[in-house]
Amino acid sequence: MQGGEVVDRFQRLVNPGRSIPKRITQITGITTGMVYDAPPIEDVLPDYLDFLGEGIFTAHNLSFDLNFLNAELERVGARGLENETLCTLRLARRLLPGLKSKGLSRLIQFYGLQVNGRHRALGDAEATATILQQFFSQLAFEHEIETVDELLTFQHRSYRTVRRVPNHLKRLREEVLPAVPDRPGVYFFKNGRGSILYIGKAKRLADRVRSYFNAIEAHEPRRRKLMQQVRHLDWTETATELDALLLESRLIKKHKPSYNRAQRRYRNRPFLRLDATDDFPRLSWTTTLGDDGAEYFGPLRSRRQAETILEVVSRFYRLRECDDEQLGLGRRCLYADMERCTAPCEGDDGAYAEAVERVRRFLTGRDRSVLEALKARMEQAAAQLEFEQAATFRDWHDEVERLLDRQEAVAAPVLEHDAVLLHPSPEGGHEVFLVRHGRLVETHCLGAGRDEAALQALRTAIEAVFSPERPRPDGFSQRDVDEIRLLAHWMYAHRDAVTQVRWQPEEPPGALADRVLERLRSPAPAAATS
Repeated sequence: MQGGEVVDRFQRLVNPGRSIPKRITQITGITTGMVYDAPPIEDVLPDYLDFLGEGIFTAHNLSFDLNFLNAELERVGARGLENETLCTLRLARRLLPGLKSKGLSRLIQFYGLQVNGRHRALGDAEATATILQQFFSQLAFEHEIETVDELLTFQHRSYRTVRRVPNHLKRLREEVLPAVPDRPGVYFFKNGRGSILYIGKAKRLADRVRSYFNAIEAHEPRRRKLMQQVRHLDWTETATELDALLLESRLIKKHKPSYNRAQRRYRNRPFLRLDATDDFPRLSWTTTLGDDGAEYFGPLRSRRQAETILEVVSRFYRLRECDDEQLGLGRRCLYADMERCTAPCEGDDGAYAEAVERVRRFLTGRDRSVLEALKARMEQAAAQLEFEQAATFRDWHDEVERLLDRQEAVAAPVLEHDAVLLHPSPEGGHEVFLVRHGRLVETHCLGAGRDEAALQALRTAIEAVFSPERPRPDGFSQRDVDEIRLLAHWMYAHRDAVTQVRWQPEEPPGALADRVLERLRSPAPAAATS
């Protein structure tokens, strides 16, 4: 290496005068046959010493390689190496103390390097050279080391004198971190001009924010770069982690911080739409939600998933796909002949209504029988050597299973998702979420003591939120849809801890409040749906 760049390479196979052990062949790929005609070490060493010249002999775990090389030089009657030496393992221990393993393989993984010929001499040497290049920039930034002499001295410095924390991080650690609360919330990393670099949410702000300041050198490159630019830290407390999740999403889309790669824009996610106003409902997908009497399920991850679910429903539940005009003709169509429709156009004895109800159960995660059917089709296709068809059924099975797992947590169409969610809080009380038409409306935090005043305040809130006089939304914005998605995701992630108390429109809100308070007053409400 010259000027930090690789300018020349040396590589030779050597005949060691004995067979290559099987274990070494498994590691390196070198066999006895490959070295049979290779020159012995006494013929190779002079060429290597000419190549090395007065260069700095550098290796990862230097003493290991240096001892082998000096032993061979002594065996052929030559003097040991007198070159300056540099150990990249020593550098790693001083520059990356937060990295648990500092072996060559771990450093290659840490820096995301692509190495050809790993465990061969040249491949490992080139990997070491690339890692040394990574160290150069860190040494210049953190320790102002620019010369070879400074580099050689640095590798022998004590650990205590090496880890000089940059002034801006030292100030934040000493002045700001002690004030960060141990509460849920959203945090903001800002640069010197006050512009937001990154927005994140946390269940415990103190723990999450401190993690950025611990073992910075062991973070992935993007986070290390972020910490180089951070000059200010702010935060906003929220009542619960769910509130923090929703607030984080809104703020990222508003400010679009440069270090936030996800959630920067609203996406038109598809919903499955079951037109319950029709005598013979059809299932379709749409990216809009409206109070039009239809039942909406979702949102789904992608249009591809929506198309897959429609295909599965058509094949296994046999809802019609024709339009109303074709239905009115009263004649069977191709789908009926393919047994993908119950043919209500020819008359209906209740079979179609039964199929619609099965689809409802499927879309709320309560009917999982289709998974077994898809698995059986996959195995049948594979047995008949129709592997492409088998792969299709496998992919459908995976898509449907993902949908059912998430839908089971909500278990209702979006606009009919009216419930009170009870989630144990870290302090021993409960977080209570009032959900109306699929969206979070209010949050209440109750302590472990089951304070009657707080319970009565919750009763008043429930009666107001679930009042029949509360108008249904005329439409849903992209923000509304995004928050419906985030709520569904949170319910799925916490499905083992959340108790869901459902409200039916014919039930007086006071009766719902009675059921909620009864559960809260019980010793330990279990995760369930009622």
